[in-house]
Amino acid sequence: MLKVRPLRAPARLPKDLPPERLRALQRVVERETQHPEPHLHRRGLMDLAWFLLMLHSGLRTGEVRRLLPDAIDWERRLIRIVDSKGLRSRMAPFSTQVADALNTWLAVRGESRELPAFVFIDRGLPLSGSYCYSRLQLYGERCSVRAHPHQLRHSCATLLLNTGMPLPQVQALLGHQQIQTTRDYARSFDGVVAADYTRAMLSLERDLGLTPSGASTPTAAQIVALLDGLRTTGVLNPRQLDDLAEARAGLLHLSASAAETKPA
Repeated sequence: MLKVRPLRAPARLPKDLPPERLRALQRVVERETQHPEPHLHRRGLMDLAWFLLMLHSGLRTGEVRRLLPDAIDWERRLIRIVDSKGLRSRMAPFSTQVADALNTWLAVRGESRELPAFVFIDRGLPLSGSYCYSRLQLYGERCSVRAHPHQLRHSCATLLLNTGMPLPQVQALLGHQQIQTTRDYARSFDGVVAADYTRAMLSLERDLGLTPSGASTPTAAQIVALLDGLRTTGVLNPRQLDDLAEARAGLLHLSASAAETKPA
């Protein structure tokens, strides 16, 4: 029996959160920042900052808890993460929304030398290993969303890949050693694959003269493929590229939402 090889378990798809659940969670956290009780108001500001850091920049829970103020490059909007999982280091960019949340939290955090050096502290102490999990569970109960912190990181990868961000760039952002790990994130959202396939088939049909005659309503995947073709022309300015990426993500989200609500 010792010589019998165990059966290989099937690969599990990452469990990212749909956009509507992410929005519900964020709204609950934002409501906590308006709490009249000072302690809960302060904690809500901190929770919103680390929530957005994990969702927008793909940070791990441990990276959030160990984040130091001097690791934040405000001018370039980069966070220096040193010796993380596997002793790997990287630079993680952060968005305007993250910058606003961090600035708001740091304004109330305090700068006393008696406080720990970390960015995120609670009751004058560094965050415990279970802090982010327990807080996210609390917020999830308020909006009927079951979530754990690492799902925010999964969701960050899925959303970025869905907007067309190249796989190697997402790999660098998340700090994955193997690109296969990042590719596993991509498998949890089929919009990118469908759009790439449609774009390739449209090109093939044109080259072979197989484009069907007669007008027909284009699908969301076909429209996304056309948008991707515009992105690669090199004639759009940065603002136009941002608008195009937003339109692409919106189309895929609408397509996914329609598929979820379609009766079986």
